Amino acid sequence: MTTDLVTYYGQTEKINELVDNYGAYLEKLDRGTKLLLRMTLAHFVFIQEQKSNSGGYTLTDALKEALFVRFRSDFIPKDLSNVCSVLEGLTADEAETLLEALQHQIRWGNAQKLAS
Repeated sequence: MTTDLVTYYGQTEKINELVDNYGAYLEKLDRGTKLLLRMTLAHFVFIQEQKSNSGGYTLTDALKEALFVRFRSDFIPKDLSNVCSVLEGLTADEAETLLEALQHQIRWGNAQKLAS
């Protein structure tokens, strides 16, 4: 079973740079942080599609407004904030690519839920 950051069909220069520079760091994120990152990316993509003028909307904005913040506002892992800062300027298409990669890791890779 592979644990590489799979990025599927959405390879872009920014995604390649992210994987080259931070791939090992992203691999080390725990399951909970990856689940929160997935939620943040999904929120980012949703807002990008809903707002006609969403060019100024950033991943850090999405982190502050993601659904989990309502319930866990006191618990935003520093790693998650760091990753969102690194990904500033991400497009919705690039976010979708990362969502696919995270889904792969959460389901099949190094962040999968282990049977108890």
